[in-house]
Amino acid sequence: MPKDTPQPEKTVRERGTYASHNDDPSLASYLSSLFLVLSVPGFILAAYAGYWAGFYGYGTIVPAFAGLLIASLVVAFGLMHVLTGS
Repeated sequence: MPKDTPQPEKTVRERGTYASHNDDPSLASYLSSLFLVLSVPGFILAAYAGYWAGFYGYGTIVPAFAGLLIASLVVAFGLMHVLTGS
């Protein structure tokens, strides 16, 4: 890798691991990944649970999932907006 800037040479692993912010991963990044991994299966289960509980018909499972996904994104972005003060 060419040295365009005066920085100490890093190993390939360090360049890949810390490429975006040059620091260790934060708690927020771990929580974001956990949300990404668990939210979709959880929302699918919740949408089917609503159908099994008799709240709506079979044809409403996909719109219920979409509503849960969109609502969670709104909450997540709202929370980030409030916490970062932007």
